[in-house]
Amino acid sequence: MTDGKMSLTNSETWVRLAYMVLFAVLLMAARAIVSIVVLVQFVFVLVFGKDNENLRNLGQGLGKWVCQTIMFLTFNSNSKPFPFDEWPALDPSEGYSVTSPEEVEDVQFVDVDEDADISDEDIPSFTASERPADKGQD
Repeated sequence: MTDGKMSLTNSETWVRLAYMVLFAVLLMAARAIVSIVVLVQFVFVLVFGKDNENLRNLGQGLGKWVCQTIMFLTFNSNSKPFPFDEWPALDPSEGYSVTSPEEVEDVQFVDVDEDADISDEDIPSFTASERPADKGQD
């Protein structure tokens, strides 16, 4: 029973609870911000045909921060996320843009030899009815 009393009177645990409450509230705010970023980013793609790099970076940073926060709240990490630590580092991402077939530049067409002798055995089939266990079952 002495271990139970030691846990209840441990001040570090109670301080962590205060941080956990703070980060739980911040996590709810982050959810609202992510929802707004998603909607605004979608509007950018509809109107301009491509995403906004700043919003993409904000979304990535928020996603990483949310992950760090959940790791802290679930006792998988002892390090407190931003604002008590650095903002998560961003990884380069290519983004999204709507392109028409005329705008694609790196397309390579392969000539097919019309006279080539290709039998059905040369073409792999991935249908369920072709498997030996399925033969005879309908």
